[in-house]
Amino acid sequence: MVSRDFGLSAKSLAELALVVSQVAPSLLDATVTPPVESLQAFWRSNRMLQKRWQNELNVETNAGVPDIELLERLAPRVFTSEILVRTFSTLLASLDQQNGADDLSRVARNVVSGLLQIRLTIFSRLLDVPEKFHGRVLKIDRLRRRCDRWTDLLIGTIAIRNDCFEFAFDPDRARDFGEEAMFADSADGPRPFEHLVSAGLRVTFLQHLSSQSFDEPEFLSLTQSILSSIPCQTLHRDGSLRSSLERRIYASCR
Repeated sequence: MVSRDFGLSAKSLAELALVVSQVAPSLLDATVTPPVESLQAFWRSNRMLQKRWQNELNVETNAGVPDIELLERLAPRVFTSEILVRTFSTLLASLDQQNGADDLSRVARNVVSGLLQIRLTIFSRLLDVPEKFHGRVLKIDRLRRRCDRWTDLLIGTIAIRNDCFEFAFDPDRARDFGEEAMFADSADGPRPFEHLVSAGLRVTFLQHLSSQSFDEPEFLSLTQSILSSIPCQTLHRDGSLRSSLERRIYASCR
């Protein structure tokens, strides 16, 4: 679950976003506020990633011709980072909503806004890619649409509780997903919708993501900042829904 030295990839970022979505209800019930150090690390690691990516894009701009290989490398990193960051940010905003505060939301907005700027820069570069690379551009856009949809699905299950849809790509779509989750939940048994989301993420989404390790060391800090915001006992939940990632996280916290 880390960079080139530890195995972090697009798939592991998406899996961690799923874990955040799954543990969010219990965190909201307990009104668990992340430690200040974790929030600082969350903000700092994202800002460092954004600065790194912007520098790479600036070099590409100075070269004069869009580098399709650079865009193919950066786009999955940015899109899957947004799945994780927007899902976690929705949890932060929901906690603020319950507490009548805005401190966590401000951190979340700052991070999401920075990633959005990188996304828009990538889009603008893709528009200038020569026609001969049209097929490769379409492949990037298909990944973007899949990531956006799964982001809204994971956000919806959190946001519906406090009507916090600020970080969804399509708030109406996320709301529909959230309402489905509420209807599917059982008051005193397993949550069927969680099984559906977990299975769908693995079967219809993760297979489209590369398992190639990311080499940016900031990804390690990003994932650790989010994991340190979640009490270990929350990650250890009984039931078959627990993912292998969740089990690994719990084991590392013991």
